[in-house]
Amino acid sequence: MGVSRAQSHDEPHEVIPPCYAGQLDPIVNRKHTALCIAALLALNIWIAARIFKLEFSPYMGSIEGAYVGLSRWLTLHWSSPGWFPLWYGGIPLQNSYPPFLHFLVAFTSMATGMSVVHSHHVVAASFYCLAPVALFWLVLRLTQSHAKAFLAGFLYSVVSPSAMLIQAVNGDVGTAWGARKLQSLIVYGESPHITSITLLLVALAAIHAALESRLGWRTVVAIFAAAAVALTNWIGAFALVCGVLALIVSKKQLSFSRALLIGIVAYAVAMPWIPPSTIATVQRNAPIVGGNYAMGGAQYLFLAVWLATAIAGGYALKKTALSEGSRFALIFLFLMAVPPIGYDRFHIYPLPQPERYHLEFDVAFTLVCGIVLGSTRLASKRRWYRGAVVAALLCLAFFQVRLWRREVHAWLPPFDITKTVERAQAIYIGSHYPGQRVFATGSTRFWLNAFADNPQLAGGFDQGRSNPAIAAVTYAIPYVSIDGPRAVAMLKAYGVRTVAVPGPHSRDQFRDYGDPAKFNGVVPEVWRDGDDAIYEIPGTGSLTHVVNKADLVTTTATDWPAVMRFASALDQDHSSPQIAWSGPNHATIQAELHKPQVVSFQVSWDPGWRASMGGIDFATQRDAFGLLVLEPECEGRCTIELTYDGGMESRIARLLCLLGFAACGYMLYRGGVSRPVPQPPTSSL
Repeated sequence: MGVSRAQSHDEPHEVIPPCYAGQLDPIVNRKHTALCIAALLALNIWIAARIFKLEFSPYMGSIEGAYVGLSRWLTLHWSSPGWFPLWYGGIPLQNSYPPFLHFLVAFTSMATGMSVVHSHHVVAASFYCLAPVALFWLVLRLTQSHAKAFLAGFLYSVVSPSAMLIQAVNGDVGTAWGARKLQSLIVYGESPHITSITLLLVALAAIHAALESRLGWRTVVAIFAAAAVALTNWIGAFALVCGVLALIVSKKQLSFSRALLIGIVAYAVAMPWIPPSTIATVQRNAPIVGGNYAMGGAQYLFLAVWLATAIAGGYALKKTALSEGSRFALIFLFLMAVPPIGYDRFHIYPLPQPERYHLEFDVAFTLVCGIVLGSTRLASKRRWYRGAVVAALLCLAFFQVRLWRREVHAWLPPFDITKTVERAQAIYIGSHYPGQRVFATGSTRFWLNAFADNPQLAGGFDQGRSNPAIAAVTYAIPYVSIDGPRAVAMLKAYGVRTVAVPGPHSRDQFRDYGDPAKFNGVVPEVWRDGDDAIYEIPGTGSLTHVVNKADLVTTTATDWPAVMRFASALDQDHSSPQIAWSGPNHATIQAELHKPQVVSFQVSWDPGWRASMGGIDFATQRDAFGLLVLEPECEGRCTIELTYDGGMESRIARLLCLLGFAACGYMLYRGGVSRPVPQPPTSSL
C-alpha cells in the first residue's frame, strides 16, 4: 500500500517527528510518495478524461456560462480590469466573482489558443484531478503515513459520502454511490467551488507546515496558498477558516499568533480583489440568493454554539491518546458536517447556503476514513486486516470507476451548441444591437456574455450585485403583474435596448416570466423562435441623456408615476450627448447643458467613480435607480471625464497589498531556509 520502511512496523521509530520522517531511507519515502501521487492522478484523469476534451455541455441552465463570459471578457481587458460593465448596470470587477480561476482560464486561453470555454473545462478538470493529490499531501503531512494518505486520496477519488448520508444530495444524484463531485462540476458548473477545494487542501498542508516552522519561506507559502483560496470561492474561503481553526485546536500547543499572522498578511495580499466593500455586498446578498437564508438571532446563536463546540471538542480530544492528525480530522469533519446535515435533516443553518458545504463534508469524511482504515495498530493486531483492506479497495475501484466513467459519458452526450436558444439570442442581439444593454432572464442571461459583449441589466452572480435597486427591478419585470407600458418605462430608465422573453414552452431552462405576453403590441417584436421572443425597447441605445433635474426619480425605483415621467423625459431628449470609452475604466462625455439640466448616465453608481471637468473634480450623484447623475458647474458645451479608480478603498487596498508583499519579503530575508521545529511523537491513530 506504499508504506515506508519507517512505518512498516509497530516499533517506536514509526512515530519519528514529522519534520525528520523519512530520513532513515529518503529514497524509499520519495519513491512511495511519487507512486501514490502518480496512481491518484492517473485514476482521476481516467475518470474525468472526457471533460478535458469538452467544449460545450448540454447544461445550459448551469452557472458555467457566467464564468465563461467573465473569462472571455478578461481575455480582452486583463490589463485594465477595474470596472466590469457587463452585469447589473456595471459593477467593480471584484464583485463579479473571486477572480483567480477566471484569470487562470483567460491566460490559458491566450497562451494555448484554445477557446475560452475549452480552457475553462481543461483548467477545472485539472483542479478536479489534483484534489485527491492535495488531500494525500495534507494527510501525509499530518500523519507521516503513506497508507493513511493514499487511502484518504483514493476514497475521495471514488466515493461521495454526501450522496450516502445527505438526503437531498442522494435524491439529486440518484444513488448513494453516485459521482456527486462530478455532477457538481459538469451539471451545475461548480468549477470555482471544486477548484477551491483543491487549493483549500494545499493551503491547510502549507499552514500546518508553517505552524511547525520558524518564520520563513514556509510561512510565505502558507500566506499565498491561503490568499489563493480566498480569491477563488467564498465557500472555500470559509471552509479554510474552519480548517485553520481545526489545526489550531488540535495541536498540543496553540499556534494562534502564527495562524493570525498568516491570515492577516494573506488578506492584505488579496485585498485589492476582495476589499471590505465586496465582503459586505456578498454578505448582504447571500441570504436571498438561491433560497431564503435570513440571518437572525437563532442563526447567530447556532453559529456560536457550532464553533464553540468545535473548540471545546478540540480541547477534550487533547486528553485522549489520539494523534494530532486524528484530532484535526475529527474536528474538521464536525465543522464541515454541521451546515449541510443540519440543514438537510432539521432545516437549521448557521450561515447562508449551508447545503453547498456537502462538498467540503466529502473531503473531511474521507480524510477521517483514510486515517482510521490506514491505522498500523489495526493492521498489526489483525494480520488479515491489510489484505482485506486491499481486496475491498480493489473491488471498490473496479465498480466505482466503471460507474463514474459511465456517469460522465451519460452526462456529456454529443451536443450542438448552435441549436440552443441561448446562443441564438446572444448572436442576434450582439450582431443587431452591438454594445447595447439587454435584459435577459433564465439561462439566457448566464450564457449571453459567453457569445456577445452586450451589457446586461441582470448578470451571472447575484451575490455581487452592488446596486440594490436593480434587485427589485429584475424581479418585478418578469415575476410581478405589471402592465407592458410600465415595464417598458422601467427598462428605458435603465438604458435597456432589447428584452428577451421566454414563453411557457420556451427552450430557456427557467421560463421566468409569469406574463410573457405583456410586451405584445406595446413594443416591436424583432426576433422569435417558437415560444422565445426578443422585443426592442424604443431609444437610441445610448446610456447618456440630458434631462431636467426635476425629472429624475428620487423616491424609489418602483414609484411608477415618477418612472413614467422620467421615461418620457428620455424620449424628449434630443441633445444627443456623445460618449467615448477608452477602456472599461474611462469615458469622456460631451453634452450641451443648461440649468437646471443634468446628465443621467445609466451606469450603476459606485464610490470608485471620479468625475471631472477641466481637470477639476466634482461630486457624482445617484438617483433612485442607483444610476449615476452628473451635475457639473457648466453652461453650454461641456466635456466631462469619468474615471473608475476604485476610490479611497482601492488605494488603501493596494497599499496594504504592497505591505503584505513586503512582509513576505521580510520573512524570506529573516527566515532563510530553516529546518522545522521537531514535534513530540504521536500515537499510531
